[in-house]
Order: sequence, then C-alpha cells, then structure tokens
Amino acid sequence: MSYCLNPKCHDRRNPDDARICQSCETPLLIQNRYRLLRPLRELDEWEPAEVFEIDDHGTRRVMKVLKKVMLLSLFQREVETLQRLDHPGIPKVEPDGYFTVALPGAVEVHCLVMEKIAGTDLDAWLANHGPITQAEAEDWLKQLLELLALIHQAEIFHRDIKLSNIMRRETGQLMLIDFGTVRQVTNTYLAKIAGKRDVTSVVSPGYTPLEQMNGKAVPQSDFYALGRSIVALLTGKHPIDFTEDEEGRLIWQSEVKTSITQAFAQLLDEMMAPFPGQRPLSAEVILNRLAFPLPPPVPPSTEPPERRAIQWLLIANILVFALQLLIGGQWLQARQRSSVRPQSATLNLVMPELPERPRRVQLPL
Repeated sequence: MSYCLNPKCHDRRNPDDARICQSCETPLLIQNRYRLLRPLRELDEWEPAEVFEIDDHGTRRVMKVLKKVMLLSLFQREVETLQRLDHPGIPKVEPDGYFTVALPGAVEVHCLVMEKIAGTDLDAWLANHGPITQAEAEDWLKQLLELLALIHQAEIFHRDIKLSNIMRRETGQLMLIDFGTVRQVTNTYLAKIAGKRDVTSVVSPGYTPLEQMNGKAVPQSDFYALGRSIVALLTGKHPIDFTEDEEGRLIWQSEVKTSITQAFAQLLDEMMAPFPGQRPLSAEVILNRLAFPLPPPVPPSTEPPERRAIQWLLIANILVFALQLLIGGQWLQARQRSSVRPQSATLNLVMPELPERPRRVQLPL
C-alpha cells in the first residue's frame, strides 16, 4: 500500500502500483524516488507533523512531514542539528534530505528524510521487558550522557528527553530522536531569559523541569529529564505517577524493582534536583561520577547522647593524664641532668691580718 502525501486528502491509501492518488491525484512518487509505505504515528489533522516509513529505491527510510508552517523554524533547526552532528546515536540525514513539496490546492509541506532505525523506543521496550537492573541503567545512562556531551558541546540542548524519544537498536546502541525541540545557546536566547521575554517552551508531563515550563530551559534541563527517564526504567512507572516531597524532589527509591547502590540513587537525585544550580554542571561530571562513585555516607550513631558524653569525657581525662605524664617525665629528666652536673670550683681568698691600729689616749693637761 502507498500513502498520499497530501494531508488534506480524504482517502490517502492507495494500491502499491498506483502512480497518483486515486482521491486527490497527488503524485505518489516524491522527488522521483520516495514512496510513503505506512504511517509510524496515527494520522491526525491536528498534529503539526506526520512520520512515515518510506521506500527509497529499495531502502527503508523515515520521512517527517511538517504541516504547520508556524513551526517551520523548529523544523529547520532539527534539520540543521541532524546534518551537523555525526554520531551512531543520532539519526543520519543526507545533505539533500530536506526539501519542500508543492501540493494541489496551494498546499506546501516540508519534508525531512532520515535513516530508519532497526529497533524500538524505550517506552515500548519497557512495556515488553519490564524494569531494568542497575547495571543496565548505568550502561544506558553512560550512552545517553555521551550523546548529550556531544550535543551540549555543539552549544545546543535537546529539551524533550523521554522514553519515547530514545530508541534502542537491535545491537543495544541507544539513540536520541526527535530533535525538533532543540534550542541553541545563543546570546539572543540568553538575553531573552535575562529579560524574561517569551521563549518557546516544550512540556512533556513528568519529564520537564519547572524552569523549562517557564520558558527558561538550560542544558541542565536535559539532565533532569534524563534522570527521570532512568527512574522510569528502574521502576516501571511513569514519572508523573510518583509523589514529590516539600522541596519538589521525586520520592522513588522504594519503587525500584532490583537493588541499587546509595551512590547511584544519590546521583540520580542530583540530576533530578528541582533547581538547575543543584544539578551536575556537565555531562562529563556525571560520567566521572559513574566511573568513580562517591563513598557511602557514614551512618549516624544510634547511641544515646548521655553515653556519648561520658565517652568523650573519659577520652578527655585520658588525654589530660597523658599530658601530665609527659610534662612530669620531662621535668624529672631535667632534674636528673642538673644533679650530675660538676660543681664549679670556688676561689678562697685569705686576707692577711692587719696590725691592730693603735688607739689614741688623751692625757690630761
């Protein structure tokens, strides 16, 4: 079966060998090479874009078709991003993979052709396989962080990380898809944030942090969404189904299906912190924490305060006694050294006896 490209067509399904649509007479062979085989999303006239599996001279690919011109800037940004980044975890787009098609009725659609990924998104994978272990979570987190490091180094951020936007190839390689919401970190964007001017916000309930809902997304917003994606994989629950504490932190650890270390749980909590300044600074920082986990915290003492006070008092008395012994020993050694020191010779001077001075006798006159 072939599908018609025209979104306003009343019956878009056609036989495989048809050359034009039987309903609206739109050519079914696009750019003289592409034929729409089946929609990968439910066709909805209200959706801004449609995604099809297509045939390209015998090769299966994916075509994304933008219907709403008001989102053209986001669509073109996705094209530029995919053509700019070269990584096995990002769908490949050929230099001629973006084009426009004029349709009957003065309708123009924008098309983006990408490689078809042999695999499934993690939302469907979780539904089929159930929660993952910490070892799998660390492996998948590392793969996605390496992708984010590449994306952030290009001075862009994704803004819509969630399980349905993460694909897993049959080889186990994870991929990020749907770059239609990426945002470039530019001086204009930073000025808009500083001036509190309107910035396009992208919201996926359960995954989107508060600052992004307010139109002030930053690269650390990706860490928040990624942390919540890993929690969903560990627990099998959507992030929106968890409760939060008074500070806005997710209460999730009791729902983990397998055991995880406290260091790994703490790292995920830091990634999902309510405010961007509380989250790791970069993807490299998180990767380093995965390679060198923090030591477990020392558990607080359960002894009663009175007993601890007695112990400290005893230790203090022992230290004072030891100090007294040290001082006393040094004083005794000094005393012993002074007792064996040779006495210095004394000089006895013998004064000669002087003759007795005659006394004066006063005679009477």
